[in-house]
Amino acid sequence: MVISGLSKSIQIAGGGVAGLTAAIQLKKAGFNPIIFEKEQKVGAGRHGDYEGLDNWIFSRNVPAFFKESGFHFSNITSYPIYRFNVHTQLDKPIIVQNNQPFFYMVKRGSGPNDLDYQLYRQCIEVGVRFEFGKKAPETCQIIATGTRKAAAFIRGINFKTNLKNQVHLLLGSQFAPKGYAYLIIIDGQGTLATAFKNPKNLESNPLQNCLEYFSEIGIKIRHGIWFGSRGSFSLPFGSIRSPYQIGEAGGFQDYLFGFGIRMSMMSGRAAALSILGNKKESEMILKELNRKRRLSFVNRIIYEQLSDKRMAGLAKKLSEKSNPLSILADAYTWNFKNILRWINMRYRYEVRPT
Repeated sequence: MVISGLSKSIQIAGGGVAGLTAAIQLKKAGFNPIIFEKEQKVGAGRHGDYEGLDNWIFSRNVPAFFKESGFHFSNITSYPIYRFNVHTQLDKPIIVQNNQPFFYMVKRGSGPNDLDYQLYRQCIEVGVRFEFGKKAPETCQIIATGTRKAAAFIRGINFKTNLKNQVHLLLGSQFAPKGYAYLIIIDGQGTLATAFKNPKNLESNPLQNCLEYFSEIGIKIRHGIWFGSRGSFSLPFGSIRSPYQIGEAGGFQDYLFGFGIRMSMMSGRAAALSILGNKKESEMILKELNRKRRLSFVNRIIYEQLSDKRMAGLAKKLSEKSNPLSILADAYTWNFKNILRWINMRYRYEVRPT
C-alpha cells in the first residue's frame, strides 16, 4: 500500500514505543502521522519502573538500532549493565559479567528521564501530531494498542533508596513460578518485580517472598509504590498489511524474559516501511522478527521445564563462561539445532501460533 498526494495522513492507534517508531519513520519520510493515545500523555500507563534493552537477541548494538529506528540514542537516559547477581533457592548468589553490556536499563513512563517520554519528545521535535484522551477511530491504518490476552503477570514495587547501583536476577518457583524476578537499583531509584504465570494456582505470594529474601541479605524495602501489569504469548504470524498490528498488539515481543522493546520498535518500523512502499525491506524485518519470536517461544518452553536445581546449575555455568553474552546470543540464532527445536515444540503451548 503506497499513499500519495493529500492522503499522506496516517492514523496510529496507541502511543507506545511501536506506535512512536512508526510515526517518526513516516514523518521523516514526508507523511503526516497522527497518534491517538487514550491516556492524557505518553507513558501514562507505565509506572516509572526499570526495563532492559537487550543486547543479545539482535546483532546490531543498541545505539545503532535506535539510529536505524529514527531516534537519537544520545538523548535517551540509559544505563549499560555489564554484570548482575543471580540468586537461586539452592545455591549462594553468583555474579555473571561480560566485557560488553548485557542490556541497557531504561525507565518506562511519562517522566522526563523515562524512555516513553523521551521518544515522544523526539517525535514532537519532527512534527508528529498527537491526540490525547481520545478513542482511536476504527479507520486507523496502524494498531499499536497493546495486548488483549494475558498469559504472564508482573507484580512489583518502585522505591527510593540510598543503596549503590546494582542489578539482581532471582530464579526459582518461590520467587517467580515459570518466570523470573529482578531487583534493579540505579541512582537512588529501585524496582523490585516478579514476572510469573498462573497466578490462580500460587501457593504463596512471589513478590512477598522476594521482599523477605532481600531483607534477609540486608536489602530492606520498606516503602514504595506498588504496580502490576500483564503480557501475552500470542504468535500471530503472517504478512504485514493494513491495518498493521504492531508491538504487543501483533505479538511482537520476547516470550522468554520479556525483552520486547526492540521487537516492538522493529515492528513499527516494518509497518512504516510497508506504507512507504519499501516492501522488500519491510518483509526482511518481519522475517527476522518472526525468527526471533519463534526462538524465544522455544526458549520459553525449555525454560518452563527446568527444575529449580537445573536452573541453579545453568546459572552457575553461565557465570563460569568468559563471554556469557555469546551464550545468550546463541539461543536466538536461527541455526539447525534451533530450527529443529521450533519444529518439535511449536504447538506445545496454551496460546498457539496462528
